[in-house]
Amino acid sequence: MVSMKVELLNFDENSNSIVFKGRVMSLNRLSFKLLRALGESNGEILSANQISSTVWGNSTVSSETIKQRVFVLRKAIMESGIEGIIVQSVRGEGYRLIIDDVSAKPEPEVTSTKRTFYSPLIQYKTTTLTISLLMLAIIASIYIFRPSSNELYINDRIALWTNIKPHKLINPALTVYSNWNDKLLTEMKENNINLVFSEKQQDVLVPVQARRNRLALISYFEVLKKNEKYFVTLSIVEPKTATVLRKDSFELTPDFIAESLLNSQINGITKLLSSGKLNLTKQHKENPKHRIWPYLKALANEK
Repeated sequence: MVSMKVELLNFDENSNSIVFKGRVMSLNRLSFKLLRALGESNGEILSANQISSTVWGNSTVSSETIKQRVFVLRKAIMESGIEGIIVQSVRGEGYRLIIDDVSAKPEPEVTSTKRTFYSPLIQYKTTTLTISLLMLAIIASIYIFRPSSNELYINDRIALWTNIKPHKLINPALTVYSNWNDKLLTEMKENNINLVFSEKQQDVLVPVQARRNRLALISYFEVLKKNEKYFVTLSIVEPKTATVLRKDSFELTPDFIAESLLNSQINGITKLLSSGKLNLTKQHKENPKHRIWPYLKALANEK
């Protein structure tokens, strides 16, 4: 068996799998090569060009293709249930692998017993200098990164959430989910949306998680069983208020074709994102009868 060990990860090239803390995770070939390349970098950042040459060889791939592959890898790690493997995006630089060995015990802190008369004064001056530098950095960043008054920031981050883990779905629900996920990935490749890695966290309010993940919209894929029949409900949700802007439900039957409905949902999502109306104010969020809501729902349901 051909295997390679990088830090705490054990890579098996024959089966495209890794072993971490006694748990095995199987990957497709490209995801395996990507994870191995990140692991061999020993925590250093790999640029898009480095990843392209290492994973795809002589084939030239775009940064969007790499972003999609990172998304697929993160999703596989999440669905495997393995904790402690983090693929981190470094804006403007690339990606790196962080291994969080939660089982490792921290080294005991060594405290010097030697004290001098001047140590409190030195500590005070150091703390004051650090705080002053931090305040200057914050003030400078406000002026440097403050958007122009003529620029409209459009948040295009969208998450695909499900009530059942994707790897636990069975046909025909799995087929519909896969088709929907592929359509979202295609839209991201065409720079119409930014599909982010996120899943619904239990016991966390939707607006709270949306703020943490900076989400503009949520596509919620829900599978329900009623009277021995299975149904799919596909919703477009405004996350800051958890308002459902559109909901389509259909029975999962062997002859049902969801293509037209999925395309209509894509149209609703892109209309909402490009409208620039999702930057809601406090007045919008606190008034469910505000005229913005009928407008957003009309965009979401536009055929």
